[in-house]
This record gives sequence, C-alpha cells and structure tokens, in this order.
Amino acid sequence: MSLSQDLKRLPDASGVYQYFDAHKRLLYVGKATNLKKRVKSYFTKDLNPSPKLSLRIQKMIVQATSIEFILTQNPANALILENSLIKQLKPKYNILLRDDKTYAYIAYDKRDDFKRFELVRNLTNKDLVYFGPITSGAKELLQSLYESFALVQKKSCIKSKKACLYYQISRCHAPCEGKINKGAYDEIFTQALTALKNKDILLSKLYSLRSSLSDNLQFEDAKRIHERIKKIENSHIKSDVDLASTQNFDALALACNEQYASFCLAFVRYGKVIGIKSKKFILNQSVDEAYE
Repeated sequence: MSLSQDLKRLPDASGVYQYFDAHKRLLYVGKATNLKKRVKSYFTKDLNPSPKLSLRIQKMIVQATSIEFILTQNPANALILENSLIKQLKPKYNILLRDDKTYAYIAYDKRDDFKRFELVRNLTNKDLVYFGPITSGAKELLQSLYESFALVQKKSCIKSKKACLYYQISRCHAPCEGKINKGAYDEIFTQALTALKNKDILLSKLYSLRSSLSDNLQFEDAKRIHERIKKIENSHIKSDVDLASTQNFDALALACNEQYASFCLAFVRYGKVIGIKSKKFILNQSVDEAYE
C-alpha cells in the first residue's frame, strides 16, 4: 500500500500514528485528537514534507514509505499509548519522551492493616494495587482523598505510635494509638477507594467546599479549590492501553465479513501496550498469498 493510500484511510478519530521506512523500520510515533487532520498536516498536496515542519521531521517524512495507526477511545489514551510506544520502541526521530519518566499512578499496599494511598511512577511492586496512569491532576486527586477521608496521612505515622496534628484537626483517627480498630478503618478506606474509582464523588465534595468558601468571602481559597477541580475534571483514572498492572501477555482479536478477515495482535508488557501488528486477508486467498 502506498503512502497516498495510507493517508486516504486515516479516520477522523483519536489515536496514535506510526511512520515506517521502506525496510519497515519505525521512524516516528505521534498522537492525535484527529488522525486524518494531524497526519495530513505533515505533507503538501504533492506529498512532499510541509515547509512548516522542523528539519528533523522533514527528513523523517522523506524516508517514510508507509503509515500505520492505532485507534484509541479518547485523546487521553492516545497520549498514554504514545508515551509507552516511544519508551519501549525508541523510534529514530522521536527525541522527547525517551527518558524513563512516566505518568503517575495512585497505589496502596494490600499487605497494610491500615491502608493509605501514595503516588508512584513505576509498576514494580506486586504487593501494590495501582490506579492509573493519570495524565494530569494526580497530586490534586491524592490531596482531595486525604482531605475528604480520615486516612493515615503519612507513611511514618503508624510507626510513630503517637497521635499527630492530623488527629487534632480530625484528618486522621490515630490508629497509631489504637483509637480506631481495623474494621472501622477499613470502612473509611473502602469509601475512599470508591471515590478514587468514581471521581464524581470527590468532585461533589469539592463543589460544596468551593461554594462554602465563596459564601464566606474566602475568594482566594475558593479559587484554589476551583483550580483543583478543573485538574481533577480533566483527569482519567483508567486507561484501555495501560492496565496498571505487572502482567505480560499477548491479545489476539479477529473480525470478518463476507469478503475480508483481519486479525490484530497486541503485545502487552508490564500492563502496557508496547506494540500492535495487524493483517487483512481476502477470504478466498491463502495465508501464503496474503503475505506475498
């Protein structure tokens, strides 16, 4: 299939696009809210590199002979998938996102008697339960959880065996001094966990807090809460391209109609989609003929 044919089949949907050279070597990975508009912006009408591109990307376009794309349910998933593919595959012309930095996850340790949440960047501990990746608003989510639910606020609190300031301001029930038993604490943690999975619960609390602050003429504090609300509203806790787990597996999908059959094979490592291969067959064509 030619480059012009690849451009014609691009959809008006969010996803990730990949440029390959004549030897099927991956040159570049990008994301788009609208794949058709974004990828076509790389070219002039006669399929030369757009003069608006940097010299590095113009050089890449000259070498590109094919384009593949992966659809995502939303732009946030496209952002996460792009990040993962660049880090795993290290395309020649991608210079950003190649470091070991990744998006944040909120996690808790299932071994703890008095569980608490924390921000982590890597999924290396099998005893942790992960939520994410969170492309924006991770710190605001965590802060809101601790302000809304009386959880152990700091990792060192349990070890101190002495109630701290958080107990005095009713932000913690001081399990360090045995002022709350495990059963009662688990109920609070379950409520917080439900709020993490359904951010509308947290947002409802923040909307009420913002209104209360405004009614009391505390406008600076109300503005601070408003900014936090906006970040949480734009956050995504769950992704279809990052399972927030340490699992490794390959997933195969098949589809067909009266004329064609196609398959798609997704490679998942440490819960992240790191590559996808697909092939379309004409139903009266042999497998050997399809790969000629």
